[in-house]
Amino acid sequence: MKLRNVILALALFAFVATAAFKMASDSSNIALFWVIKNNVELKQQSKDWSKVKKGDFIFGGDYVRTSKESFTLIKFNDASTLRLGPNAEVQLYGDKNPQSTNINSGEVGFTMTKRAAGQFEFTTPTSVASIRGTQGMFSINLDGTDFLTIVEGLVHFTNKYSNNSIDVGAGQTGESSRDGSITEHQSTQQELNELTNLSSQFGQNQHKIEMWFKGSDGNLHEIIIETQ
Repeated sequence: MKLRNVILALALFAFVATAAFKMASDSSNIALFWVIKNNVELKQQSKDWSKVKKGDFIFGGDYVRTSKESFTLIKFNDASTLRLGPNAEVQLYGDKNPQSTNINSGEVGFTMTKRAAGQFEFTTPTSVASIRGTQGMFSINLDGTDFLTIVEGLVHFTNKYSNNSIDVGAGQTGESSRDGSITEHQSTQQELNELTNLSSQFGQNQHKIEMWFKGSDGNLHEIIIETQ
């Protein structure tokens, strides 16, 4: 592709992206479905669960859930992402930008962008995790025990039953239980494998935007944007 066409393509992409995010901001949605694999559903206030498709918007207060063998990647307006594994359910909160996510079940991988002020919170029936900019995974066992594995950054992790808190850093996993206990340990290979396996469901080929446009020469040109 000639340099002139590259510049035109990038300019077009910037225009489309800016318009899309402005529309998202104006309509107060906080995220959209970036990747859908199998059956993923959304529930808005006063509505029933309904199946979603790639590109559908998510608003503050909406619930998202995945079925067996289903996955979804959610991208927030600030470019933070959530990766939901099978049988996961979350509720997202925010006003234009994400503020918190309540995790009811399943495994949820995350990449949260760093913010100058304020924190993002993950909440469960057992725990609260306060985050500024971090990568990792949250998982909930059937007995209500929470596991928080961190690969980058530092998270303040609190048990709701005892109100005890710890800091969980890169390479560590925090464990928070309904008996009020909360501890951290060096992440095991199994815990790291679980995080890797979830992330692998969203391979590079899933993270491309392919755009076609007609140039001034009358020919069609393609641009592929790699996303995180």
